[in-house]
Order: sequence, then C-alpha cells, then structure tokens
Amino acid sequence: MYLVSRLFAVQDGLATFDQLRRVGVSDSLRRQRLASGEWEHFDRVVVGLAGAPVTWRRHVRAALLSAGDDAAISHATAARLHGFDGFAHEQTVHVTVCGSTHYTPLPGTTFHRSTLLTADGCTEIDGMRVVSKPIALLQIAGTRRRDATRQALDGLLRDGESPEWIRQTVQQWRRPGVKGPAPVLDLLSETERRLPRSWFQRLAKRVVAVTGLQLMDEYPVTDPDTGRLLAELDLAAPELMIGIECQSWKWHSTPSTRAAGALRKRRLRRLGWEIIELWWVDLARPTEVLADVTHAVALRRAVCTGGLRTAR
Repeated sequence: MYLVSRLFAVQDGLATFDQLRRVGVSDSLRRQRLASGEWEHFDRVVVGLAGAPVTWRRHVRAALLSAGDDAAISHATAARLHGFDGFAHEQTVHVTVCGSTHYTPLPGTTFHRSTLLTADGCTEIDGMRVVSKPIALLQIAGTRRRDATRQALDGLLRDGESPEWIRQTVQQWRRPGVKGPAPVLDLLSETERRLPRSWFQRLAKRVVAVTGLQLMDEYPVTDPDTGRLLAELDLAAPELMIGIECQSWKWHSTPSTRAAGALRKRRLRRLGWEIIELWWVDLARPTEVLADVTHAVALRRAVCTGGLRTAR
C-alpha cells in the first residue's frame, strides 16, 4: 500500500478512482475502505482520507480532480496559487473546463467553461493544473474591480514578469464577450509610464492627489557635496522639497532599521527636505493625512515665496 499512501500524501489526502486503480487498488478494495469509514466520498469519482484537515487547498484540489483532465484552476483561485499581490487570503474556488466537456462542480466551486483555454495556457503548481499568470490576470480583470487587477499587475511587474509576455497572452484572448483583455492592456499602458514600488505607495499617492500636489515616484536625493545617493523618496514634490515615505513594519521592525531610518531622515532635513511619514493605518484617516500635507505645502510655499529656499 506504499503507492496508495504516497498518492494521498502528495494530493492533500485525495485521489480519483482511476488513480487508485493505477496503483493497484481494486474497485472492491475501494468499496471496503469506504464502507469501513477509512476513506470518504468527495463526489462520484474522488475519495479522500477520512479525518484529514479541511482546508482551502484541499477543496481546490478536490474540485480539480473532480473536473477531470480538461480542467484547470483559474480566476482568483489561480491568483492565490501564483502568489498575486492582494490574493493571499482568497477563499473562493474557481475551475475552468476546456471545450464542451460536461461537468457537475463540487459544492462551493464556481465553474467556468472556455473554448480559448488550452494546455499551452496552463502551468503546474504542486501537481495541479493552473492557468498561467497572464490568463489569471485577465480573468480577474473580467470579474473583479479595477484596483484588484492593478494591484495584481503591479506585483507581477515588480517580481520581474515580462510585460510583453502578459500583453501577448492577453491579446490572444481578445474576443467579443471576453471582458478581461481590455482593462489589462489599459493598465499595462499606465504602468509603463512609472511602476510604484508598492501598492501602498499607489494608494498613498491617490489620497494625496486630492491636494493637487504633483508627486513623482521614487525620487532620488543625492548629497550635493559627494554626489552620493542618500535616499529614493517613495513620493516627492521636488519643487517644494516635500517627500512622502510609505512606511511598513516589515522594514522598520528592528532597532537597527529604525535607527537607520532616523539617520536618513535627519540628513534629508539638513538638506532642506520636509519628510512626511505615512503608515498603512493612516490611509484609514485621509482627513488627517490631507491636513498634514496641506500644512507642509503651505509652509514650503511660504519659504519659496520668501526666497529662503536654497536650490538643491
């Protein structure tokens, strides 16, 4: 029974009837294990080890096994498996079946059918067939809000995925009635102008934009004496020498990183920069953020008008 145990071990405690037959489990033996309660039915072709943990991942694999060889994990479910930004806690289960194969989905599974999806448009994650990253992205664009697609695309590009690969794949799906390609191509055009370092930075820029302040992403500040790069401000209004730093506990959780951040800020202020720090929690208090930015802008404009600012 080693092969059977191995099969269950690599498939979250699940197997299809056909898979069990291929490792030597007869139909009668399968029925005995089901009758004894050692195994349990998931659907008409999938069984699982009784008592195994009930997890999202197990549900995903059960849905795929149930759908058969012409199916792939898709949409937001594929986004989570691919590690898309913004989908780490996704709980939905989506399966897309190629062609006209009949399929009755497991309860809790959202079923899709596609005549465009082929094996070339899929990859494998932990033994599961999953649509490729560009296809998952365009499926999200067709079913979720624009910000969810933008956040996922930003993450893919920051991770080094080729925008041309995404563009070419998405263009192949441009058909009447297919909603995803147009918004993805539109967002690709936007990100080519400048890709923010993080989703937090993009949201912060959107909040501050209400003030009318023109901000640049990742603005470099150098030491005027040595030419050495002192900082790359997340957002900056260079004419007013206002910088906005999008802070995260991930990068400021140790005494050494906090000390380095404080030293960096002192050097920037000695050069005449006004630095405003924003944390994730601040985005829930936009009125206070805008008040801080408006106050900083008023002070810097007064300095500029008075001729006190030294050009850097």
